Amino acid sequence: MSSKHLHHASKEMKKIRTWLEKLDLGDSTLEQIHSLLQERKGDVEQILKRMRGEGQEQRALLADEWELLQKICDALHTGTSLIGDIRDELNDLIGETVEITVNFGLVTGTVRAVRIDYVVLEDSLGRFVYLPFTNIQAVALLD
Repeated sequence: MSSKHLHHASKEMKKIRTWLEKLDLGDSTLEQIHSLLQERKGDVEQILKRMRGEGQEQRALLADEWELLQKICDALHTGTSLIGDIRDELNDLIGETVEITVNFGLVTGTVRAVRIDYVVLEDSLGRFVYLPFTNIQAVALLD
């Protein structure tokens, strides 16, 4: 290999190293790339194609994970995925005294009714408290 080719290959390898540092690749991917570099020292184009493929696969996985995380965040924000579970749990506790953790603190009372999107408690003074499911963080049965 002439010095011109060595110089060109050296520049390409520096580009590859810089690109690798920007990607957040897993150890197995880095090992595969390292192995490929050892096998094909002079075939920079092939190495770059393989690296682009690995990068595209990782971006696709990250896009899938991002979409799933977005769905979870949306569900938590709206409370839609948790409402059914809370409603079922509270229906089983009608007539029982509970302590419910909400956004602003604790509420204690007897479960009197469970509606589509809220629960009705009666506190110790006989007042009714209406708690939207979206504000409920936890429910505990009191003895």
